[in-house]
Amino acid sequence: MNEFAHRRIVYSLEYLLGILVREGEITAEQAKVIMEHAQKNDIGLHAADGIDSLIRFNIRKTSKDPHQPDARLTEEVILKAVARQEGLEFRRVDPFDLDLEVTTKTISESFARKNTLVPIMIRDGVLELAAFNPFRPELWQDMERVSTLPYKVFLCTRQDIERLIDDFYQFRTAIQAAEVEFMSGNEIGNLEARVKVAEKSDPSSHKHITKAVDYLLRSALRERASDIHMEPKRDHSLVRFRIDGILHDLHRLPMTVHLAMINRLKGMSRLDISERRRPQDGRVQLVLGGVPTDVRVSTIPVAFGEKMVLRLLSSDTTLKNLQELGMLPEQYETYAKFLRCTYGLILVTGPTGSGKSTSLYSTLKVLANPQVNVVTLEDPIEMVVDDFNQIGIQTKIGVTFGQMLRHILRQDPDIIMIGEMRDLETAEQAVQSALTGHIVFSTLHTNDASSALTRLLDLGLDAYLINASVIGCIAQRLVRNICPNCKVQFVPDYNQIRALGLESYIKPDQKLWKGRGCEQCRQTGFFGRTGIFEILPYDTEVKDAVRKNVDLGDLRALVRRKGVRSLFDDGMERVLRGVTTYEEVVRVAGGSMD
Repeated sequence: MNEFAHRRIVYSLEYLLGILVREGEITAEQAKVIMEHAQKNDIGLHAADGIDSLIRFNIRKTSKDPHQPDARLTEEVILKAVARQEGLEFRRVDPFDLDLEVTTKTISESFARKNTLVPIMIRDGVLELAAFNPFRPELWQDMERVSTLPYKVFLCTRQDIERLIDDFYQFRTAIQAAEVEFMSGNEIGNLEARVKVAEKSDPSSHKHITKAVDYLLRSALRERASDIHMEPKRDHSLVRFRIDGILHDLHRLPMTVHLAMINRLKGMSRLDISERRRPQDGRVQLVLGGVPTDVRVSTIPVAFGEKMVLRLLSSDTTLKNLQELGMLPEQYETYAKFLRCTYGLILVTGPTGSGKSTSLYSTLKVLANPQVNVVTLEDPIEMVVDDFNQIGIQTKIGVTFGQMLRHILRQDPDIIMIGEMRDLETAEQAVQSALTGHIVFSTLHTNDASSALTRLLDLGLDAYLINASVIGCIAQRLVRNICPNCKVQFVPDYNQIRALGLESYIKPDQKLWKGRGCEQCRQTGFFGRTGIFEILPYDTEVKDAVRKNVDLGDLRALVRRKGVRSLFDDGMERVLRGVTTYEEVVRVAGGSMD
C-alpha cells in the first residue's frame, strides 16, 4: 500500500494556504487577508472544498515566470504545490497515455466517480493511478478489494479525471455493447451484412455506435488532431490521430466495431454504405462548443477491410491572418506585393500536408469583400466558406478543372482559385484567365519554387505565356514549434551538427532552443506548427532564364544569387530564432538543402 494512503488530509482552506505560502506561490500577507475574509464571511475553514474557495478568491500568485506576471491560482497550481509538499508527483493525464483496457476493466465507473480516481496503465507490473485526493485510508482499503496489483499514485485535477471517466468509460461501454450486438462468424461478408441490417433495425446498437463515433470525433477536436485514421488489421482495428504532423496510436478496436463505425461515418458523410470495393470521398460538418469543423472523409479498400481517414478542418486552424502563417517580415512584404497586383497567376507549391490550403484559404479570406466575386475550383472542396463561390470537381461525370474554368469565366469572376494544375488544359485555361484581368491562385506538387516554373514548361506551356502571366511562386512546409511551456536553451553536440552538414548554419558552442517535454506538449517538446517559406518574385532575370529554358539547377542557383532563401535556409533561420529545432527542419526540408 502507498505510504501516503495511511494519512488523512482534507483540502481545507487552512491546509492549502499553509502549503501555498511554504511553496512560495502566494505571500503570507495574501494568506492572512484570505483567512480574515473567510472568517468574516463564515467560509468553512475546514471544509473539503478549499480548492474551490481559493479559486473563487481569484488570487494573483507570486509568479516566478516573467512571461506570466499576472498568473492566478488554479486547481493545477494548488495541486502541484500539494504534490511537492507531500512527496507525490503531479501529472496532467494525456488521453494518449491511457490504456483503454486497463482504465475501464481495473475498476468500475461508479468506483472511479465516487473516488475521483482513474487507472492510467500497467507499467512493469505496477498499476499507475491518477487521483484527486489519495490521502484517504478508506480509498485504499477499497482498492485492495478491487485490485491486487501494486500501484503508483499521481496527483491530478478533478477536471482531467472527470473528463477521462466520461470519455473512456462511455467509449468502452459503447464498444462492448456494439461488439456483442454485431458479433457473429469470422467471415467479413457476414459481418458486413449484420452491420447493415442491425443499423436499420435495432436502435440500441445504433446508439452504441453513435456514442463511440461521437467520442472519437470529440476527442480528436479536443486534442487538436488534423486527421483520424481507422486502419483494419488482421485481428483488430487501429485508431490513430495525427497531431502537429505526427501520427499517434490511440485505440485498438474489435473488427466488428470497426465495420459498424465505418458505416456510421459513411452515413454521416452521405457515402454508399454498401460499397466497399471502391474508394469513396465525402464530407460532413461537426459542431463542438459552437465551433463548426468541416470533415473530409475518404475510404479505400486495403488488405483486411476498408480504411477510413477523416481530415478535420476548422476555421480556427484553416483561416488565419496572413501574419499568422509564419512568414518573416521581408517574406510577408514580398507576398503582399503579389496580392496588390490586379491580374496574374500566383503559384503555391508543396507536398500534401504542407499547409497550402491554409495559405490559400487565408489569402482568399483577406481578399474577399462585397465588391469582388471569388470563385474556387477544388477536388474536393476542403472547407466550405460563405465568402467564396466553391465548385467541387467531379471527374466521373466529366466536370474537370479545364472544363469548369471555361464556364467560370462567363460568371464574371474577379479572383479564381484552382485546386491544382494537373494537365496542360488546366494550365492553359489558368494562364488565359490570368491574362484576361483576373487574379488566379493555384497549386503544384513540386519541391521548391523554382521547380514550379520548370513544371509549367514540362506540362507544355509556352515560355512566353508563363512570362506574361506568373506573378510569383511560393514553396512551403510546416515545422513543429518548440513548446513555449518547457522551452530551454542548450548547446548541441557539434559532431552531430557536422554529420548533418549544418556547420555553415550553427557555430561551435552556439546556444539553441529545444523543448524538455511537459504535460502540455505530451512530452514531445513541440506544440503547434508554423510555416517555412521560399517566396520567389517573378522578375526580369527569372523570366529571361525561363525564356532560355535553363536547367533547373542553374535556375535555382540564379534564385539563390538573388537572395531568395531556400526552404532549408528559411527553416534554419527559425532554428536560430528559437522557433523550432534543427532536427525538425532536417526532417521536413532536408531534401531542399541546396
